[in-house]
Amino acid sequence: MVRSVEHTARFSDRTSPPRMILPSVPQSGLLPDLGGVSVQSLGSGSSGNAFLIQTSDSLLLLDCGVGIRTIDRALRDRRLLIQNLDAVVITHEHSDHIRSLSCVIGQDVPIVATAGTRRRANIPPPQWEQITFDRPVTFGSTTVWAIMVKHDAKEPCGYLIETPEARISIFTDLGSWHDRLVAPIRASDLVVLESNHDLDMLWTGPYPAYLKHRVASEVGHLSNIECANSLASTLRFGAMRPTIWLAHLSQTNNAPDLAERVTRDALNEIGLSLNVTSLPRRAPGPIWTTHAARDTANWSPNPTLPGLTQLSLEAPH
Repeated sequence: MVRSVEHTARFSDRTSPPRMILPSVPQSGLLPDLGGVSVQSLGSGSSGNAFLIQTSDSLLLLDCGVGIRTIDRALRDRRLLIQNLDAVVITHEHSDHIRSLSCVIGQDVPIVATAGTRRRANIPPPQWEQITFDRPVTFGSTTVWAIMVKHDAKEPCGYLIETPEARISIFTDLGSWHDRLVAPIRASDLVVLESNHDLDMLWTGPYPAYLKHRVASEVGHLSNIECANSLASTLRFGAMRPTIWLAHLSQTNNAPDLAERVTRDALNEIGLSLNVTSLPRRAPGPIWTTHAARDTANWSPNPTLPGLTQLSLEAPH
């Protein structure tokens, strides 16, 4: 496999390290060969966020806000090491998304981020691979699109990961919904969307007033009802029946069963019964695979995704 980035040749002629076999890892600790595309959350919330995305010819870590031991363990369960990563892809510079970035800096692994995130996260330029909202980066047959979001960070984004077998949308921190998220989500097999707080729990809870207003602002975090209604309106006329992972739940102002119920209710109202799961805050979560998805009644081939380039170019409102 060859690392490549669409707009730069820095890694285009360099072969990734081979997939290392680790005989020291006990066989009982290894995952079975999952095949196809697999996605696992390694943590989701203010304590740390990370997703491990493996395809037939690429290995990506999206955010690295969990402890390095958690990342190492997930990789070793797959007989892999940090050096096997094709890239670490960063959404924004907040500590719960880059906690273990220092362990990646200095490794032979590209760090993909917007220019604003690079500056705030102090990513060294030689290791940085810039992504913009109008041009994706590619690793093997995997294409990574940055999608603009509103959050109180410098040039934050969510991502659409496209492979020949599946599409994954990941939007973990956004204070408000925007129509630019519709096309990626409507075309995805797996949707990860923030469902941070219940509004009543937030406003009657123990947070100081300034923090309540920050969380509820348009550059803060998405509430359960905003998440649910946005998903329902987006998927109402779409062909896909994706798996839904609810991300970045507040420990103080939310509950997993509450977030799931609100989303399921909104989807049921438009006649959709989807697999909805709240991601664990401090531990690895479920593993989604294309093979498992194909065994469900909801599976359908990926539709075309017209207009994503034009959509990505749209200026923020």
